[in-house]
Amino acid sequence: MSDQIRFFLNWKEYFDAREFLRASRIPVTPEKGGGALLIVAGALLYFFSDLNLAALGALALGLVISFGVPAIRRWASKRKWEREPLYQTEHTLSFSEEGIFLQMGHIESNLSWRYYRSVIESPDGFLLISCDDAFNFFPKRAFNGEVVINEFRALAQKQLKQ
Repeated sequence: MSDQIRFFLNWKEYFDAREFLRASRIPVTPEKGGGALLIVAGALLYFFSDLNLAALGALALGLVISFGVPAIRRWASKRKWEREPLYQTEHTLSFSEEGIFLQMGHIESNLSWRYYRSVIESPDGFLLISCDDAFNFFPKRAFNGEVVINEFRALAQKQLKQ
């Protein structure tokens, strides 16, 4: 096993990682696409018909969907984080050819690399994805230098055939 890497996550790091995963799978989120379509429909109604009230309604609804849904998702994520004390405990990570040892508070997991489907690297860390919406996030700031980051990257890519 490698040296132990210890870190605490905050809700913003985890939320940003979740949003990075979402963006890597769907370049245009449904709320942005749907909101944009309503905004365009509102503009077309306004310029090419006498339905000014409907046009303003479509425009307003498009703006609410485009900006409101992400704000609600962010608020819900923060609320969930605050209600779960386990998320706020210290995380300990060790990795080797055999797998990953992860400890969160009093819960310990020895996970084979086969547990994970893939790895995605964000600017802030590594997401080890185990199923569609479940992942472990390991921030780069927790690793002891660029050498350990490169070692982890190479091992994860090798084990997960990236």
